Amino acid sequence: MPKVKKKKNSNYIKNKSAKKEGIFNFNEQVVENNKKTKTASKKKNTKKVIDNEDHFIGTKELPPINKKKLEKIKRQKIKEKRTKEKELYQIQKRQEELRKKRAKKNKKARLTEKQIKRNKRIKLILKIFILITVLLGIAIYFILSPIFNIKNITVEGNAQISSEQIISLSKIQKDMNLFKVSNKDTINYIKENPYIKKVEIKRILPGTIKINIEERVVSFMLVYGSSYAYIDTQGYILEISANIKEGIPKITGYTTSEEEINSGSRLNDDDLDKLNDVLKIMSEAKKNEINALITTINVEDKNNYSLYLESEQKTVYLGDSSMLDTKMPYVKIILDKEKDHAGEIFVNMDLNEKNPFFREKV
Repeated sequence: MPKVKKKKNSNYIKNKSAKKEGIFNFNEQVVENNKKTKTASKKKNTKKVIDNEDHFIGTKELPPINKKKLEKIKRQKIKEKRTKEKELYQIQKRQEELRKKRAKKNKKARLTEKQIKRNKRIKLILKIFILITVLLGIAIYFILSPIFNIKNITVEGNAQISSEQIISLSKIQKDMNLFKVSNKDTINYIKENPYIKKVEIKRILPGTIKINIEERVVSFMLVYGSSYAYIDTQGYILEISANIKEGIPKITGYTTSEEEINSGSRLNDDDLDKLNDVLKIMSEAKKNEINALITTINVEDKNNYSLYLESEQKTVYLGDSSMLDTKMPYVKIILDKEKDHAGEIFVNMDLNEKNPFFREKV
């Protein structure tokens, strides 16, 4: 069936033809005016809505601004910010500590066995040092307590100096602490007495001081004006006295000046050398049992020492201190032979060439 073409609206055709011909169409103008009116109305309504939005949200009016509340909100925000910063700092600090611990652990892991042993040894030494310090403190506190106050002072070895004198010289007093006594000072104090040769201090717990003394012994005496200066074998001047002590040999011809002769001082070097020779002479005399007979030794001439035996009324000329082991037996023989005669014995020659002899006093 053939298609039937629809007929176009007659008005449409007319309008079209009118357009072509430039003829005004009233109906089309009305439609255009209506469209413009609707568009303008729409724009007006839109503007009104926009103006209303400045004063309303929906249908409600905005409340007035609360400044206190706004300040509170600001402070709260600042506080929250600081709290967060603090938390962040704590986190960073913990992370740093963990990092240090890990670094320390790694460093320790890198230490050699030798370093580890050395560190252990140092720690052990420190512990021992601390322990010793603590124990020392306890010991000092205990030592200085009244338990160790001096109750007794004893003196031994003294013969010429009394115990009271020695205790007085020592400056030790009862009720002093036993460990506060200085041995060095005490010894020096006691040695101020020339007769004291050696001192030893002993502490006997809990409260006794024991003083051991070694005294010097008078061996010779020097004629000192109208008095006598007593000396020991080392040339120390122990005492100056006007009283003469029996049985002590005199030494004459010494060179020590009177100003140098004081209690506690010593002979000069020249006299000390001569004293050594005198000791040799007395030793050989003792061997021959004639030392007790010697009353005076003259040391003025070192090359010709002389002895005076008062009980025998004889003078012995020895010469120097050489060959005493040969000379002294000759002296002994002559003394026995010439017992009842006063005179002089000469052994001061060269015994290889000459013989000793005795010259009787006329």
